[in-house]
Amino acid sequence: MMKLKYLSVPVLALLMAACGSAPDYKNAIPAKSAAVVAVDANSMAEKGGLSGENADKELLARLENMVKSGLSNSDALVEKIFRDGKESGLGLKEKIYLFMGEQAKIGGLLVKVTDKDKLEDVLEALKKQQLCQEIKETDGCEWTVMGSWLLAYNDGAMILAADNKGTDPKSLVRQASMWLRQKDGEGFSASEDFRLMEQKKGDIIVWSSLEVLPHEAVYPLTMGVSAELRLKDIKAISTVDFTIGKTVMDVEVMVADKVMKGIMEKKQQVTANVKGHYLDIFPQNTPFWATANIKGGEFYDFLCGNPSLRRYFEKSMIPLDFRSIFSAINGDVALAMSGPDGGEFIAYADVSSDGFMKSFETLKSMAALTGGQVILRNHGENGYEFKTVDGSMVGLSSGYLALWIGVKDGRFYVTNKESLIERRVLGLSLRDRDWGNRVEGQRFFMVSDLSSLDRLFDLSKIEGSMASVLAFFGGLDYLTVESADGGNVHIEIIMKDKNRNPLTTLFNN
Repeated sequence: MMKLKYLSVPVLALLMAACGSAPDYKNAIPAKSAAVVAVDANSMAEKGGLSGENADKELLARLENMVKSGLSNSDALVEKIFRDGKESGLGLKEKIYLFMGEQAKIGGLLVKVTDKDKLEDVLEALKKQQLCQEIKETDGCEWTVMGSWLLAYNDGAMILAADNKGTDPKSLVRQASMWLRQKDGEGFSASEDFRLMEQKKGDIIVWSSLEVLPHEAVYPLTMGVSAELRLKDIKAISTVDFTIGKTVMDVEVMVADKVMKGIMEKKQQVTANVKGHYLDIFPQNTPFWATANIKGGEFYDFLCGNPSLRRYFEKSMIPLDFRSIFSAINGDVALAMSGPDGGEFIAYADVSSDGFMKSFETLKSMAALTGGQVILRNHGENGYEFKTVDGSMVGLSSGYLALWIGVKDGRFYVTNKESLIERRVLGLSLRDRDWGNRVEGQRFFMVSDLSSLDRLFDLSKIEGSMASVLAFFGGLDYLTVESADGGNVHIEIIMKDKNRNPLTTLFNN
């Protein structure tokens, strides 16, 4: 099993050289898939320097030697495949498909087979390295076991499948053989969702419904929502494209479920376009920042439409008048996080009045009854300092907690760092960032610094595929997430090297 793990990159590199075409292999995608991913390996290989006119010959030579070292006594086969990818028996100029079933109980990978005999030559070489078992035949397909995975194939397609319980892969043989026998109109490829996937442009296309999530993950998202909610009717199609200096992802939400559609329509009514004035009060190097625009009172009613959230406000251990607080908010809101570990924060909200601050005054008598475990005292002209030895006493996070709350210059603020209240921008602000001119007019915008990830790992002590992955993460600069309509989302992951495709960083380390 360990051997299989460490040879994953050499084997992948071997398969990436393949090419071919076939009309029917997509029929093997299970009809009841809850998530399907289409990977354009050909495009990604070219962008990463593995193929095409600009292929990195030195990189390919390194990969070839890596594969040879992992597959001893198979040099001739490896050289043949690297000279002509068709010798692998697989066609990866066609898209590779990954799929998962409901609650991700079962998942798999689908690849086009162009020559079954040549594929079996590759499998025979893997068997000699004890990476797979003897090939057997059942229900019209051949199959073998690779670690915890079942590999099944016929003349047109190859499937790698496993379940999330780690059960014997042999138990999946019957299911895999049924997928491989599917004809036109029987699999996911006959669906309207697949047609929409095929229309999208990108290196990776992801279709998913909420059915793919385990119950424990879905429950917090749908807590208190009508039992009529149909998870399979809440879907999204995402496109991922690797371009020079960045990775771009666009998420298109597709909601047919009437319950969720109603919730999204209400959310649109209680939010508005961001004005962007909070860009000017934070320095350019702020590690994390997010902003939106809400109609406070209506937003509070929207939140209370969820019974669980309504109970939280009504039964809060801090008896504040939450409705009056929300009702005073009307306009932009913003959250910024900073500090050595990102633990310092300040949140702002535009308010039309400060009358709601009186509800904090009523808490002083309650704090006085705690014998000093909770302290609430005035801070400045219109603010309070709140401290407690244990936040769980008032329904907040456990451990020591200090907060400063108040209204200043028409802005309601909450922070855990007193000095942030009076901080002023002396130089460049967030408005001066590359993305600063994209904020105004959005329904939501967020940016997060990723440049410190390289300090988490000592790459000099890490080798192999893990070093490549960590080097890739170490090359990240920052992430932006924005939504112009409150539903669909645009994401950009920016690299430190703005003149290089992210895939070359991944493949060249």
